[in-house]
Amino acid sequence: MASKKYTIQYRYLNTDKISGNGHLKERIISAMRDQTHGQEVGKNARSRIIDLDQDSSYVILNRITDPSAWDNSVFTGQIIHLQEGADVAAVLQSLEEDATEFLLRQVNLGERARVLRGVLYFASVGNHIGLLESQQVKGRTLERYLTSLLQRQGSLRVGEAVLLNSSFRAADGKKLMEAHDISISAEPNRGPSAEATRVLEDEAARVQREGSTVFDVLRTLGWDETAIESLRNEVPDDGWIEGFFRVAIKRRGRKKNISRATIDEALRNIDPSDLGLNGEGVEKGGVVKLSTQRQIRTDGSLQDPEDAVEQIVNAMREWAASGKIDCTFDE
Repeated sequence: MASKKYTIQYRYLNTDKISGNGHLKERIISAMRDQTHGQEVGKNARSRIIDLDQDSSYVILNRITDPSAWDNSVFTGQIIHLQEGADVAAVLQSLEEDATEFLLRQVNLGERARVLRGVLYFASVGNHIGLLESQQVKGRTLERYLTSLLQRQGSLRVGEAVLLNSSFRAADGKKLMEAHDISISAEPNRGPSAEATRVLEDEAARVQREGSTVFDVLRTLGWDETAIESLRNEVPDDGWIEGFFRVAIKRRGRKKNISRATIDEALRNIDPSDLGLNGEGVEKGGVVKLSTQRQIRTDGSLQDPEDAVEQIVNAMREWAASGKIDCTFDE
């Protein structure tokens, strides 16, 4: 079987934002043991379907740890995001053929079919999470799904949310406790057709990320449209504009340190290559999230589910063994 290298990230539950004492893994198991329509949620995938965006696309905790192992230290899951509609565009010819062009065709998969938007795999041990994102399904989707699931089950109150903080470090592995300021790179504006991407979250990271380009950031900073248009006119047709947004807290003219907990939360869903942290000196070599790369078996464009969760758990075990996370596993 073929294989491909993927990045496995570490996250941890932000317990400051929720009530109660149960670990995240315990809360998930409790939700799996809950009864819906006379059946355990964990034994019926249909009861785990949630329409998060209210657009008839469905997020499902699909493949999960066997119920016989729920009392062990690790719970693993596969999150799938399906979109409505059974029609997909495809090239049906062999790419080995000689042709003046390859013809696109609309293919109907059947009325009962749903098209896969993306897959995410995760493992939970206590309040620790290892996750493997896809291009279409990110950690934010997992946060929103678990929030909805646990609110429905009752272990989260309305208004509380699952926030899965990242663990930011310098490239040499060292971890500053605080930072004087944070630099965030906004998406370059490459012309009127450029698509805005998600790059900024608010200071509490409780609002969904919205598309923000350099011009969007300038609007946030108070630039009016005339000033922005003047700057836009300076950009040549074959050029673009880039910008970096620096966040600092000041009191009486002096910078106040930003806590590492705030950094781990507010920037958890931002690519570390877009960040810079200044603390006791600049974090030389850039900023990285606690993560590792693993070779995972694939079947076409899909990861092998068993291998994916096994590699996530192996990565978490290695982080625990090296003291990077305080996590206990069953022997």
